[in-house]
Amino acid sequence: MTDRPTRHRTVAVDVDAVPPSPPKAFPLPWYAVAILATVAVVAAGWLLLTGATTLGWLTSPDVDLDASLFLATDFLLLAHGVPVMVGGQLVTLVPLGLPLALVVLALPGAGLAARQATGAAAPADDTGRTRLDRERAVLRVAGTTAATQGVLIAGLALVLDSPSGVLPGLLGGLVLGAVSGLWGASRAIGFDPRHAWPGWLRSVPSALGYAVLVCLMGGTAALATALIVHRDRITFIHEALDPGVAGTILLVFVQLLYLPNLILWATSWALGAGVTLGDDSLLSMSVTDVGFLPSVPVLGAVGEPGLGGGAMFWWLAVGIVAGTVASLVVVLARPRARFDETALVGGLSGVGAGLLITLLCSLAGGALGQGRLNQLGATTDQLIIVAPVLLGLSGLVGGVVLGLVRRPPSTEPAESPDPAESTEAGDSAEFAEAGQP
Repeated sequence: MTDRPTRHRTVAVDVDAVPPSPPKAFPLPWYAVAILATVAVVAAGWLLLTGATTLGWLTSPDVDLDASLFLATDFLLLAHGVPVMVGGQLVTLVPLGLPLALVVLALPGAGLAARQATGAAAPADDTGRTRLDRERAVLRVAGTTAATQGVLIAGLALVLDSPSGVLPGLLGGLVLGAVSGLWGASRAIGFDPRHAWPGWLRSVPSALGYAVLVCLMGGTAALATALIVHRDRITFIHEALDPGVAGTILLVFVQLLYLPNLILWATSWALGAGVTLGDDSLLSMSVTDVGFLPSVPVLGAVGEPGLGGGAMFWWLAVGIVAGTVASLVVVLARPRARFDETALVGGLSGVGAGLLITLLCSLAGGALGQGRLNQLGATTDQLIIVAPVLLGLSGLVGGVVLGLVRRPPSTEPAESPDPAESTEAGDSAEFAEAGQP
């Protein structure tokens, strides 16, 4: 019989230590939080617009206060894709800055509702909770948020005696509510559906996001360049309007609401597709052909009619860099993947980013009235071809080159297995050792 050494362990006990108190639960259930937060966000958007239109009413004595309040409501409906009549003209050009602001404002409320649904105080508190619990919480919060916002906007359109706007308002509210609900709830409780995806597919959303971000940065740079080059014309238009202090504030506010639209238009231009500013008009790298434009200062950035120079085509590097960045994200996520896999996934990511850019640009277009200005925005019929091809080819070539350069020598240890498989293998080994004499 073998004697085992005796080991003495000293345990220090702090008798004055007070156990941490559990986090206080919010006094409302998760669905009440989601509903109230959505209502508050829509009300906040309306109040923001009301403040702007009231400022215009104060500087225009001939305009009734009721008209300014109805105008704010019309812009809120327009932000959800509902066509509205402004000054006797049909307006369908959605100011994308407003729905973007509504989504951002809705993130904290959706996160609070998701934490209520899972009983979590923070994303790190993940003990005793399964992935299925988090997934259900995210879907419930997103569904409640989407339904609430859709019903609110559809009901608002119905109250304003606009039956044709009920369906667009319902769809627009559902989309914005779902986006804010999914985003806010997932971020709050640390839910990431990519963990259940195949390894080669997990890097695609990140590659898409970075490629789209590069395109938008390129569009922003192109817009900023046009504003700087034609700043004298922009200043002349603003001075000719003579809006005063209040009018200047309103002009800046409205142009900021449409700033995302302008960036997407400039992105379409930088990718080689071009922009239309009305019937029979085209603004592209090769030609500028536009007619009468409304007296809006930012539109002074449009160049003089005529043929474009060869230097303009250097802007196509935006799409090439975006596709290359997509392939770089794929290679960094899977450093030991074969070059054919990185080429395929990089190319698919580039194509997907091009299609996503086309979708965003299609949402940024619309009408500012009937007649000549019945269509403004990117030429999506060309962009849907140019953008996926340019970004897809760049991602494909970048995936081949970076995959060959990045791949380590074959003498290095193999790629680490999946954590779940490692755990199962470790459990099996322990069980086998325990059964041995």
